[in-house]
Amino acid sequence: MIEQSSGQSWIGSDRMRRALAGDYAPRAHMTLLEKDTRLALQAAAAVGFSGPLGARAAAVFTEASDAGLAAQDDAALFKWLTRRLHTMEP
Repeated sequence: MIEQSSGQSWIGSDRMRRALAGDYAPRAHMTLLEKDTRLALQAAAAVGFSGPLGARAAAVFTEASDAGLAAQDDAALFKWLTRRLHTMEP
């Protein structure tokens, strides 16, 4: 459904296909997401913008890297988030 909607993006389609297939071979390391998000937050701050989603995304990428996914592909974020979802208390 997402691929046929205005929310479709190449990166979303590519990463989701690989994540669902369990393909976490490094192509774009999790550390790249950390760096790019940090740079985006710095650029936003430089023009006086502070949005909650950017800061939360940065925290998620850092947590995933700290959990051992730093050298894995950014598609591994799906694996990490799924594991966290299944271990959360109701």
